[in-house]
Amino acid sequence: MKFCTSCGQKMENNSPFCKACGAKMETKKPGRTRTASTASAMPSLASLSKRTKILIGSALLVLILCVSLYKVGEAYTDKAKLMENFEEQLEKGNADELLALLSPKEDSGKITKKNVEALVGFLKEYPDAKETLAAQLKDNAKAYDATAVTASADTGETQQLVTLEKRGKKFLIYDNYELVLQPFPMTIYTNYDDLTFYVDGKKIKPASVEGDMVTIGSYVPGDYDIKAVLKSDFVQLEKKAEINHVGPTDTDLLFDIDYVSVNTNVAGSSVFVNGKDTGMKVDEEKYIEIGPVLTDGSMTVQLKKDMPFGKIESEDAPIDSNQLTLGLTLAHKDKEKVKEGLKRHFLNLSKALANQDAKFFAEDSNDVSEFVTDSFGEMTGEDWKTIGYVSSIEVDTDALYLEDIEGKWFATLPVRTKWMEDSVYSGDPVSLSEQSSEDSYSLSFQNGKWSVESWGYIWSFDDEHAEEIKVDTKALKKQLESSPAFTSIKAEQSTDEVESFVESYISASVEAINHRDYSIVSGDIDSSSEYTTIVSDYIDYLDKKGITEDLVNIDVEKVEPLDDGSYHVYTFEEYNIHYDDGTSKYKSFDGKYKVTSTSSGLKMYDLVSTEEVESKDL
Repeated sequence: MKFCTSCGQKMENNSPFCKACGAKMETKKPGRTRTASTASAMPSLASLSKRTKILIGSALLVLILCVSLYKVGEAYTDKAKLMENFEEQLEKGNADELLALLSPKEDSGKITKKNVEALVGFLKEYPDAKETLAAQLKDNAKAYDATAVTASADTGETQQLVTLEKRGKKFLIYDNYELVLQPFPMTIYTNYDDLTFYVDGKKIKPASVEGDMVTIGSYVPGDYDIKAVLKSDFVQLEKKAEINHVGPTDTDLLFDIDYVSVNTNVAGSSVFVNGKDTGMKVDEEKYIEIGPVLTDGSMTVQLKKDMPFGKIESEDAPIDSNQLTLGLTLAHKDKEKVKEGLKRHFLNLSKALANQDAKFFAEDSNDVSEFVTDSFGEMTGEDWKTIGYVSSIEVDTDALYLEDIEGKWFATLPVRTKWMEDSVYSGDPVSLSEQSSEDSYSLSFQNGKWSVESWGYIWSFDDEHAEEIKVDTKALKKQLESSPAFTSIKAEQSTDEVESFVESYISASVEAINHRDYSIVSGDIDSSSEYTTIVSDYIDYLDKKGITEDLVNIDVEKVEPLDDGSYHVYTFEEYNIHYDDGTSKYKSFDGKYKVTSTSSGLKMYDLVSTEEVESKDL
């Protein structure tokens, strides 16, 4: 049954109009029919073609891929992760990784590993600075998060070593963040104008000059070699410094410039500064002024001159004062020629003393000064005579000093000599002993060689710089002892001296026997004779037998000089001899001894013979 939707009256099932009000009735189609109609409007997946299915799947895949790539790119360009990686590599000190993370500021040049290493080294040395940098980078990130305004490509001047900066887009859609290593001004303070500056060997033009402050430019952190160059009239002056440039740096390059007065010992010497000839010459007053030059010791000055006796030069001295004294001296090979002159003098003097004749000074074409001749005359007077030979020569050529006196060149140096010598009065015995002397010797250059001119006393001799001039002492001793003058002096010795020596020797022999000590008498025996062994063996023999003796009396009956300068001495000797069995005997002997006269005095050479005169029990 149906009802009218307008008046509510009951209607017949098949009537299209309401009989009460005449309203038309709308008949709804069955739901099944509507569903079928909808299904026919939207085809099922199974009814789609294969091509359509592929297109729909591809579209969905592209959509998913785009979303994924966006998320990956978003993570890749994330500034938080960039800073986290930077801090991690900084903590590790990984310069290579940090180099890849850092970007240069525009127009500041390429960043190198050395720049990064300088930054790492600075932050390692100053942990507070590293903490400050980390905080500053976080502040940079917060600033970008808080504003939608796009940052400029580079920030202005900053005190921050590394900054986080947004530089355009990456992949067209993402904000691009970079860690920028900031350059800082490098300032030089100097005290001279018109300087040329170099950084790591490259000439640069300063960014600004304000009085004594020169701003070289802005440089990223690193170790730099800077140099300021000043050109004077005759030399180029340089001042260098090594800078660890992290943050703004100030460096002093002050030139210690002055004019320097140089005094020397040779006029006409050429002046060399830093090894280069300046063309300047020392004046006749042996003085010169050079400059302007650095007086901080970084520059050197040297004087040189060619002479007939070789090239002379001073030390290459640092200029560290405005007053310098430089002495020119001989080269090593030319100093050897001075040593040859000294040796020639001392050998000639030894020969002259041995022969008591000044003519030997002139041997080997040696030039003999008046001073040398007069000094030798004083050593070989009528009554007192010096006799001997040189046994050692030492010189200090480091202290050699050259001087030009009225056109004549002199070389003066300390000399220490040792002599075996004695000064004897006529008729006295010769007893040579070692004598030492330290003097300053002056040699003049004449006829192509150095000859001793004079000598005088010095206070001390520097052992550290002593150089030995070797001499043949055995040959010199033989030369002395075989010379006629020495033999003549020996012949003049009185027999009393010989008698006294023999008496002393026999007395010492008895003491040596009783003490069983050969050394008591060894110094009185000629070491070149076999008598040394005989006496030593005799003392040992008496020791084994237990024999001792007392010297009762000795008479020297005769002293006979021999042609070779030795003596035969005849004696009468009396002894009380004690044996190990407790018995004693008196014995007397006639003895004959040979005594030699040596450079060390009288010596017992041999017991030529001995004959028992009397023997009796005590």
